[in-house]
Amino acid sequence: MPGHGTMRAAPTIDIGAIERELRALWKDSAADPAASGNAVTRALTLNLVARATDSAMAEQVSAVAQSLTASHPNRTVLAVMRPDEPEPRLEAFVQANCLLTAPGVPQLCGEQVTIEAHGAATGQVASLVLPLLVPDLPVVLWLPGPAPFDDPLLPRLRGVIDRLIVDSREFTSPARDLAAMVAFEAAEAPGPGGGPRPPALSDLAWTSLTPWRELTAQFFDTRPLLPHLHRIDQVEIRYVPGPGRPNTLLGLLMAGWLASCLGWAPLEDAVSVEGRGLRLHLRRPAVGVGPGAIRLVTVDVRPDERPGATVGLSALHLRAVDGVLADFSVVLSDEPGYALTTAEIAGHATVRRLARCEQLSPGDLLAAELRLLSRDRTFGAALRAAGAFAARLG
Repeated sequence: MPGHGTMRAAPTIDIGAIERELRALWKDSAADPAASGNAVTRALTLNLVARATDSAMAEQVSAVAQSLTASHPNRTVLAVMRPDEPEPRLEAFVQANCLLTAPGVPQLCGEQVTIEAHGAATGQVASLVLPLLVPDLPVVLWLPGPAPFDDPLLPRLRGVIDRLIVDSREFTSPARDLAAMVAFEAAEAPGPGGGPRPPALSDLAWTSLTPWRELTAQFFDTRPLLPHLHRIDQVEIRYVPGPGRPNTLLGLLMAGWLASCLGWAPLEDAVSVEGRGLRLHLRRPAVGVGPGAIRLVTVDVRPDERPGATVGLSALHLRAVDGVLADFSVVLSDEPGYALTTAEIAGHATVRRLARCEQLSPGDLLAAELRLLSRDRTFGAALRAAGAFAARLG
């Protein structure tokens, strides 16, 4: 549904003034429900701290924060940081994030504090964010854009956040930033001695792969097809790159998921560059042979150069040539939001079906990650495998 908000300017960066503005905002809304025809309910379930580097990114973050109100009403603290501006400047604004509802249905609202920081004043942002957090609610830090692990907010807020959310599809130095992501995940993994729970890591690129992983797993939900899962020898992953240098991380994460789930281990020379694509070399246990026997597995990650195609994964092919020939594929359909899945096994009829494979919006991806109550161990294993591939690129 469309949303609306009321914007008020805070005269200075005074935390007390911001809180008074928020109270006044809710008092006005509660006093005049006739303005929208609905009673207004303030309900906060988490703190969402986000950073933007320009006006366009700030608008996108605000739109996503507002869309989250339906599932995760929150206090958003948006820091718009422009350190390269010559003059230091700080401004703050507050607004209500509401979704329009049917007449008579209570209107659920969250709230947003936007901090504009220019020049040297950006160094004060973390100290302003901390007192604006609502006590006893989870704290999520969302760092969209490239190089999130270099962001100056991260070390200042690391001790108070419960989850860090990034999007590796936006990395401009994929191998370097993937290594930083792996290091963060490893450093934040809970130790055997317990203690305070460290922040969890989420990657919206990984979340976008959920439909692909579900469709792939569905091939092997039936007992007759399950044995072929452990006989896969060849994989091809195709992706549509965004503008600029191709970012292979979606393909590497998908390959990392397959490798970590199926026990594939990279060879010494695990990665070779072939044109604009990559070939990964792994080994798996051989099926139906003595203990210790292995088979080689190749995984090709290649850009799909079709003009006008949607950025993201476009096709996945799995093939078993050891024994009975078997092919499994998921290919995006020309019909938006669908993929064609095909299973071909020697001696059996080919099975094809059109299945939902939606490209989720940033708000939907973020909402899916916010539903997680603990660390995503499947993601962690896939990330470590993808990081091992990237490390061999040099």
